[in-house]
Amino acid sequence: MSSQKHTQVFILIYLAAAIGPFSGNLILPMISVLKNDLLTDVTLILLSFTLFQIPFAIGQFFSGGLSDVYGRRKLIMGGFVVLAVGFAFTPFSTNIWFFIFTRIFQGVGFALIGPVIIALIGDFTDRSNRSRHMGFYSSATRAGIALGPLVGGLLASQWRPLFMAMAIFSVLLLVCSWFCLRGIAVGEGGSAGEVMENLRDTLKYREVLVLSVIGFLLFFAYIAVISLSSDGLSVFPYYLNPGQIGLILSTSGFVGVFSSSAAGFLTDRFGKLKIPAIGLVITVVSLIALALSTTYSAPAFPFGFIPNVLEQLGQGTYITGQVLVNLLITQTLLEQVFGGIFLDFLIYMTLMGIGISFAWPAILALTQEVVPQQNRGASASIFSGTRFLGYALAPLAFTPLYISIGLDIVFIIGAVLTPITIGLIYLVTRKKIEKPEIRKEKEIPKSD
Repeated sequence: MSSQKHTQVFILIYLAAAIGPFSGNLILPMISVLKNDLLTDVTLILLSFTLFQIPFAIGQFFSGGLSDVYGRRKLIMGGFVVLAVGFAFTPFSTNIWFFIFTRIFQGVGFALIGPVIIALIGDFTDRSNRSRHMGFYSSATRAGIALGPLVGGLLASQWRPLFMAMAIFSVLLLVCSWFCLRGIAVGEGGSAGEVMENLRDTLKYREVLVLSVIGFLLFFAYIAVISLSSDGLSVFPYYLNPGQIGLILSTSGFVGVFSSSAAGFLTDRFGKLKIPAIGLVITVVSLIALALSTTYSAPAFPFGFIPNVLEQLGQGTYITGQVLVNLLITQTLLEQVFGGIFLDFLIYMTLMGIGISFAWPAILALTQEVVPQQNRGASASIFSGTRFLGYALAPLAFTPLYISIGLDIVFIIGAVLTPITIGLIYLVTRKKIEKPEIRKEKEIPKSD
């Protein structure tokens, strides 16, 4: 393959990596706008987030394995077709249920793409440079995570044209896939039985299962923090506007773009245990700091435990003007005593973004190194499907605790779960990974 073609393939990979988290996180700062436009509440908006992620997660369990048998190009192109259709119908949503339906469609589309692009990186790299390319891939996903809330916050009132623009962009990536991936394949075709056999064979590798648990735990904690913070910061006692919330969420992502690339190079240099461990320690410290920054939701101010107290009191309960004024004055005094929550969250969530980004290049590279080439797609499928189940289930699992206790508990649970992943990474890396492949690899065919 020529160097120009090689560059084109990697550009396509990075754009494809970014579009999923971009579209997934796009709605986070739009929550207040979507509640009004679709006449719904925060629970159903967060349900739409979850129902985007669940088919996204489940579909990934199979798409990588399918690409091992049928070829990477076919899966990627099919994914962009489904993604474009899902985006194109979203602007026509008149109620939350149709909106949720289109989000499910989008989740299915990206499920066909996600693991396949990881496997493509595995196909076109070796152990000496794989982590740095996984770092670039992680940077692309972080860019999507960063740009999604930023664009969503700035264009929240224009969400219908925004989703139509996403449909057009997906069509452009479909066309690019047609040209850039011509002549590139791994599988030559086969039966559904071969796909399932490949998946079962891959599941025999214990390292794949451990890596999948790591991905689940990290995403479970991370997405709970960013999704519930996006709502918690918009209501009592913080009242940040969508632009401020978008800036908090996107800044951590933008910093992660650079730190992920740096982490990839550092991982190739210092190993796949040290760099993730350092990053995850930073993540834990940041989560503890976030929990401490919300300490004025204390028993002495009990209704502060309920982030949407004014919204709840306003439903069927009469609030006098004087009561409302007193609440707002109390909020202002607390902000003066404890400092602006905007700056606290901006700093600590940025540090958390840096910490998390140090873990992904090593973990992604390991998914491609603990199995032979003919199982790379299946390994990426199992890993990606499991970690995005954590992504999907986090808002659903954490919302009851968040409503009854507050944001504090979300950060505390995240700080407890994150150190577990350090021990699991050690389990995978304690044996030398730099050894011959477990089985003889198949050569990559030259046509699809």
